[in-house]
Amino acid sequence: AVRAVSSFNFRSLRQAVVDLSATFRERYPRGKEFASKLDELEASSARVLAMGGDRGSAFASQFRALAAELNRLRAEALLANPLLDFDRLVVVKRATDAGTQRLGRPSDFYGHFPFFTAYGRELALPQNHFSLAGVRQTGWDNEIAILTPVRPDGRLATLYRPAGSEYVGEVELHWDAGRLLFSMARAGRYGVYEIHTNGTGLRQVTPDDQPDVDNFDATYLPNGKVLFCGTASYQSVPCWNGLHAVPNLYSINPDASGMRQLTFDQDEAGSPTMLNTGQVLYSRWQYTNTTHVYGHILFQMNPDGTGQREFYGSNSYWPNGLYFARPVPEHPSRVATILSGYHGDHRMGELLVLDTAKGRYGETGVVQRIPGYGRAVEPRIEDRLTSGSWPKFLHPYPLSDKYFLVSAKVAPEANWSVYLVDVFDNML
Repeated sequence: AVRAVSSFNFRSLRQAVVDLSATFRERYPRGKEFASKLDELEASSARVLAMGGDRGSAFASQFRALAAELNRLRAEALLANPLLDFDRLVVVKRATDAGTQRLGRPSDFYGHFPFFTAYGRELALPQNHFSLAGVRQTGWDNEIAILTPVRPDGRLATLYRPAGSEYVGEVELHWDAGRLLFSMARAGRYGVYEIHTNGTGLRQVTPDDQPDVDNFDATYLPNGKVLFCGTASYQSVPCWNGLHAVPNLYSINPDASGMRQLTFDQDEAGSPTMLNTGQVLYSRWQYTNTTHVYGHILFQMNPDGTGQREFYGSNSYWPNGLYFARPVPEHPSRVATILSGYHGDHRMGELLVLDTAKGRYGETGVVQRIPGYGRAVEPRIEDRLTSGSWPKFLHPYPLSDKYFLVSAKVAPEANWSVYLVDVFDNML
């Protein structure tokens, strides 16, 4: 309780309350009430912290009561954000792999899913071999779930759980929120599947007629097609002598016809999503004109594969790698993304907001690191860039240019959880 009171960030919460009041006005009707209560609790905290001396039961009781009030006020003020005015949240619920803490995320320095060859022969490895890439097909305790209501005390209900222990993940919600895409392992390969958000209508989107091709990590295109990652081109990582396949991007019609390869990259193209401009944003593993440790940059292209060019990070030694980028709503050039190293973290790391109108190289386009309000982001040229950085983040989902939903692990001993974070350094 003493730690909770003495470390409470009054500045961050006050800035959020002021911003929400100014931005949403009548849609955030309790703003003045929250601000007044925060001033009152800050004065009370200062008085109690200054008491010192007496550490008896009355002193402890005061701290416990103050800590409870502060936590309650923070939750009420932040959850009253009108951007959270929706009833259900789709999440992936997965038990932590105790041995690796990888949670089904591949290493930064391998292709997304493993494929083994050796001089034209398949390697004699167990079907469920964990592999250096870190993503096995089975052995997972995971499901797609719905959180209702979208609150810390909400309940999780299963939307889809595989019949066995197959991997499920990489969820992408349709524009109308009536269905979603996800990746799942079946019969020894990965495929893209679709299901309605009421749990009906499960179907496989990508073909499974090739026993040595994986398809995964898909997104919807505005023209009705589906864009996904696939290994049908048999592209592989040069520094591993072809032992690891890497994906390129493909599109396919809703009825699973007309599959077409869109990228032809040497190393990897992944994590596709739609920009507000109508273009596709994706991560590209690029060895050209830079050393291999600093080669995961953001690219953009038209939905038909034309017009491929850099979006952020070309010819930069920092950032090492940018993953899971998503556009800020109603903004033409701003995205939220995860900064990670090369070796070390598995595509998890620090949460950044970038703006290509501000810059496209190194730290020039960084709007902010979260948390990190008011602090400049200093680039570090280092391989394991975020290994010692906490909290760690995955899969940001911007609600606006200031408020975000994101998966976070706040400390080495903590679980991964879904957080509401903002540019003022609040995390709930």
